[in-house]
Amino acid sequence: MLKPQSIVRLAGLFVLLVAGFIVFLGGYLWLEMERVSGQIRAREVLSASSEVEAGLAEMRQRATRMAQALALWDETRQQLSFSEYYQLWRDDRVRDAGMISDKVAGVALYDKQGRILAPSHPDRPMLAKLPGEALQGVTTALLQRENGGSRFSLFVPVHADPDHRILLGHVGIKFDFTGELRRAHAYQFADLSRLRLDLPEGGTVDLDQAISHLRFSIRPNPDLASFHDLFRASLTRLVVVILLLLFTAAWLLGRLLVRPLRALSDEIDNLREPGGSLPYKPAQASPLPILELENVRRSFNDYQARLSELHSDLEQNSRDFYDQARRDALTGAFNRRAFDEDWKSLGEDRRLGRVALLLFDCDHFKAINDTYGHQVGDVVIQSIAGALQHALRADDRLYRLGGDEFATMLRDADTLRAERVAERCIEQVLSQDFRAHGMSEPTTISIGIALSEGDGMTLHELQKRADLAMYTAKRPGSRKLVFYSEDMGGMAALVANKEISAVFQAIENPDLIELHYQSVMSLPMATKEYVEALARIRFEGELIGPGAIFPIVQARNLDTEFDLAVLRALDRDLTQGRLPAGQGVSVNLSAPSIVHAKVVAALAELIRAHPGRKIVVEITETALITQIEIASDNIRRLREAGCLVALDDFGSGYSSLRYLASMPVDLVKFDISMVRLLDSGDRRQQLMMEDISSLVVTSGYRMVAEGVETRELLDKVIRLGFSHAQGYYFDQPQAPAAWEAREQGSHLVTPLRESATEAATATTAPST
Repeated sequence: MLKPQSIVRLAGLFVLLVAGFIVFLGGYLWLEMERVSGQIRAREVLSASSEVEAGLAEMRQRATRMAQALALWDETRQQLSFSEYYQLWRDDRVRDAGMISDKVAGVALYDKQGRILAPSHPDRPMLAKLPGEALQGVTTALLQRENGGSRFSLFVPVHADPDHRILLGHVGIKFDFTGELRRAHAYQFADLSRLRLDLPEGGTVDLDQAISHLRFSIRPNPDLASFHDLFRASLTRLVVVILLLLFTAAWLLGRLLVRPLRALSDEIDNLREPGGSLPYKPAQASPLPILELENVRRSFNDYQARLSELHSDLEQNSRDFYDQARRDALTGAFNRRAFDEDWKSLGEDRRLGRVALLLFDCDHFKAINDTYGHQVGDVVIQSIAGALQHALRADDRLYRLGGDEFATMLRDADTLRAERVAERCIEQVLSQDFRAHGMSEPTTISIGIALSEGDGMTLHELQKRADLAMYTAKRPGSRKLVFYSEDMGGMAALVANKEISAVFQAIENPDLIELHYQSVMSLPMATKEYVEALARIRFEGELIGPGAIFPIVQARNLDTEFDLAVLRALDRDLTQGRLPAGQGVSVNLSAPSIVHAKVVAALAELIRAHPGRKIVVEITETALITQIEIASDNIRRLREAGCLVALDDFGSGYSSLRYLASMPVDLVKFDISMVRLLDSGDRRQQLMMEDISSLVVTSGYRMVAEGVETRELLDKVIRLGFSHAQGYYFDQPQAPAAWEAREQGSHLVTPLRESATEAATATTAPST
C-alpha cells in the first residue's frame, strides 16, 4: 500500500511527469515526421514508376501509330509482294516520303514466316527473324540490350485487305529506347539521366514487362528538405516555450493552491482532535485566496451530517431502480438488459443443460402501425406480450428485445418441448381479437428456435441462429415456427442486408412493390398504345430500384416468386383504377416463370379479370429457357387468352434469332444497345442493324425500339419499319399518380405526331 505523500511532492512529481511527456511528445512528433517523410518518398517512388509506365505506354502508342501507318502504305504492301527495290525503299524512300520520323533507328520488312526480306542496314541492325509472338498477327513491342545501349523495336502485321484476313508480312521499326522514352512523357518524379536496362547484352524483354527491368533514380525534393528544417526549428522552439510555461504554472500552483490546501488540511485535522468544534472560524486575518476552498471547509460538516441520512435513502432507491431498469415500460415484460444478465447467470450455472431460445416477431407490424396508427400498434404489442406470457410456464421469463420482437429462454428443454411451447404461443396470439380497435385481420407471429447443447455457446451465436430460423419462418410458404438447422448458415448475409430483406418482404407482401410505368408509342404517328410496368420496392421510406432488386432475385432463384408478386401488384393497380380505363399494359416475365404453370395461370387470371384491356407479356433472359417446348405451349395458351407476347432484349447477348423460329411471339423488342447502333459513326454497324430489322420485319414480326431519346433516332427507327418505340424522348418511368397528372395535361402527342408523319412520308414517297 502506497504511503500518503504531501501535495508539494505530488505537485513537483506532476510537473516532472508533464515535462517528460512534453519531451516524449516532441520525440514522437519527430519520429512521425520521419515516418511521413518516408511515406512521401515511397509515394514519389510509386509516382516515378507510374510516370515511367505512362511513358512506356505513350511511347508504344506513338510507335504503333507510326508502324500502322507504314503498314497501310501501298508501297509497303508492294515491297512485300515485289521486293526488287526493297533496300532503296528501306534506306531512302521511307524517310523521303515522311512515313517515319528522324528518331527511327531502323526499319525492316518481314515475310509471313517472319524472315527479314534482306539483311538489315549495317548501321541500323534489325532482327533477322521475328519472335514467335509477333507471328500471331498481333502488334509486338520488344526492348533489347544492344552494344551497351538499349533499343526499342515494334512489329505490326501487314494485310492486303481491310478486313485483315490476308496477311502479307510484317513491318518492324526500331528506336533508341532512352531518347524515345524521354520524349514520350514529361517526368516530374523520375530522373532518367541515369536510366539503365537490367538485361544481359543481347537480351530482350516484352515492353509490357519492361518496368521490372528498368533502373532509374528519383528527383530530389527541395520542398521536403525545407520542411524538415522548418519542422526541426519550430519543434525546438515549441518545446522550450511549453517547458517555460509549465514551470511558471508550477510556481503559481504552489502559490495559489498548494499553500491554501495545506492550510485547509490542517484545519480539518483540528476537527479530529479532542476539543475541536464547529462551526470553524479561521485564525487568519484574511480569507483563503481561493473562495472555493473556503466554501469546502464550511460545507464539510454539513455534508457529514447529511451523509448518513442520504445513505439509507439511497439503498431503497437502488432497489427500486434495479427493478425498473430490467422491465419494459409498455408491456411489463423484462427488457434486453435483463435478457443479457439472465443469460450470463445461466452460463455461470455449471449444471446448465439444454437451453432453447425462442424469438418471436409480429408479422407485418410496420403495416399495422402505418395503417391503424401507433396507438393501435401499442395495443397489439401489449396484447401479444400478454398472450405470450399466458402461453409460457410460470417460471419462464418473457423479454421484449425491441419493437415487435420478443424472446424467452427455456431451461432443460428439448425439441419436442420447445415446439409445444411455440405452438401454444401461436394459438394464444391468434385468439386475440382486435376488432374493437378497427382491425379486421388476425395478428400472427413468426417464431425462430435455436437449441444450445450446453457446450459453451455464446448468447450472440445462439441469438444469431434463432434470428436465421425466425427469418426463415417469415418467408412466404414457410411454417410459422422453424428450428435452426446447419443449412441456414448461408442466410447470414440475408438477415443483415436491407435490400435482400426488402425483396423477401415484397414477395410476401406485394403492397411493398411500387410499379412505375413508361409509355410504348405506336409508329409512325407516335401515339401511346400501352405502357410497360417496371417494378421498384418501397421499403422503410426508400425506393429500391431494379439495379438492386434483380441481382438478388436471380442469385437466390426467386424469379418465379417475385414475378407472382409483381402480377399481384399489377392487378392491384388495375383494380384500384391507377391506370386509365382501357390503357394497355405490358409486364416482364423471367425465363423460369414462363415455364412455371402457377405463373402462367396467374397471368391468365389477370387477363380474365380485366377484359378489354391489352396485356403484353415480355419474355426476358430467353437464353436461360431450357424447356423450349413447355415455354412455347405456355405462350400459345396466353395468346389464346388474348395476350400479346414480346421477345425482350433482342440483341443484348441473351436473345437470338433461333427463338424467333422456336417460340410464337408477336413483338420483338430490340435492346437499347442494338438501337444505338443507328447513331454510331460505324457504317458497318448501321448496315448490320438495318439488315437484322429487315429480316425480322420480313418474317412477319412487329418491332419495338427501346432507348429512343432523340428526334433523329426516332426518325431512323421509323424509316427501318419499327412499329413501336419507347424511351426518354417520350417520357420516363413514373408512378401512377404522376401518370394521372400527365394524362390530364399531356402535350407530347401533337409535335411527335408531326415529326413521325414527316418521317413516314419520307420513307414511303419513293415507293409511291
